Amino acid sequence: MAKRTIKLFSHNDLDGFGAPLLLKAVQPTMFDDTDFDMTNCGAGRIDDEFARWMRTPEASRFTDVYIMDMTPDSDYTFQQLNDNFANHWLVFDHHESEEAQRNKYAANSITPANPDVNPSAASLVWDWLQTQPHFTDLSEQRRRDLAYLVELIRAYDTWDWQNDPDMAETERRAADDLDQLFWFYPLQDSASFVEGVLAAGWDQYRQDNQLLIHTLNERRAKYLKSHLKDMLKTKIAGHQFGVVYADDYKSEIAHELLEQNPDIDAALVVSPVSVSLRSNGKLDVAKFAEQYFNGGGHADAAGGRLTVNPVKVGEQAVIDDLTQTVKNRQEEDHQEESTLADNLDPEVAAKMAALFGKNK
Repeated sequence: MAKRTIKLFSHNDLDGFGAPLLLKAVQPTMFDDTDFDMTNCGAGRIDDEFARWMRTPEASRFTDVYIMDMTPDSDYTFQQLNDNFANHWLVFDHHESEEAQRNKYAANSITPANPDVNPSAASLVWDWLQTQPHFTDLSEQRRRDLAYLVELIRAYDTWDWQNDPDMAETERRAADDLDQLFWFYPLQDSASFVEGVLAAGWDQYRQDNQLLIHTLNERRAKYLKSHLKDMLKTKIAGHQFGVVYADDYKSEIAHELLEQNPDIDAALVVSPVSVSLRSNGKLDVAKFAEQYFNGGGHADAAGGRLTVNPVKVGEQAVIDDLTQTVKNRQEEDHQEESTLADNLDPEVAAKMAALFGKNK
C-alpha cells in the first residue's frame, strides 16, 4: 500500500501546535501508513505560507493537506487546494470571523461533534479522530489522557476556563498552567514541549514541573501588576478602549483590564508587531480586528497585525523629548553665562566700571 504524506499547516499558539501534534501522537496506532510534515505560522499568514510552499518542488510529493486553527482568506488558495489535492484536504478551524468562508467549502471543513461546546482546533481534530478507523485501538487510558489534554487546550483557547461557570476549579487551573508552560519555552521548542505533554499526560507532566509552574504564576502576577499601571483609556470608533503595551501575557492582561475597568467596552493590548483584543460583549472585536488590523477571531477575543512599530515610535518619542530637553538646557546655560553688566542699568554699570577701574 502506498504511504500517505500529509502536509499540516497550523497557527503558532498552543491550540495551533496541539491540533497537528495530536495527529502525530496517535500516529503509531492510527496512521502507521502516514507521514506528517508540520509548518506553523502566525495569524493571517496562511495564504502566503501555502502559496510559498506550493512553489517548492517538495509540494508535489504530498497526498493531502490539512489546515488547522486558521482558514485561508483567499479563494485562490481554495482553488489551488481543489486543483492539486481534489478531495484530499481539510480545514480544522473554529474562528467565527472566517465561518462564512468555511461554509463555502463545507464538505472540507470539520465542524464540532457537539454544537453546544465552543470548539478549538485541537477539539475539532479530536472529534474527527473519533470517526476514523483504529481510534478504538488506542487504549482506554490513552484516550482519557488525550481527551483531558484536548479539553485543557480548548478551555484556554476559547477562554471557557474563565467564562464557563460549570468548569471545575482544578480544570481551570490546569488549563491556565498548561498555557503558561507553553509560552515559557521559545517558539523553536514549542513542538517538543507539546509532544512531551501529549506523551506523558497532564498529571505526570504537572507533577514533574510543579516548581516551574509556581515560579511562572508568581512572575505573571508581578508582570500584570506593573503593566496595568500604564493603561490608557481612549475612545475609538465610538467605543471606550483600555489600551496597554505588553509583549507577554497578552490574553491575561486583557482579561484583567476588563475586570478592573467595567466602564470600558474592549481591551486593546499592543505588542511589537500585533494586537490582542478582548471584549465584555459590548463590541464584536473579531469584526473590529478584521476591519482595522487585518485580523480576526471571536466576538469576544481576537487579534491582528500592526502596520506601525510601537517600539520604534516609542524610541523616537524618547529621542524627540531628549533633543528638546538638551536644547532647553543649552538655552538656560547660555542665559546664565551672560555678564552681570548685560543685565544692569547703564548708569549703574558705568559707576561700577569706574569703581573697578580705580582698583586696578
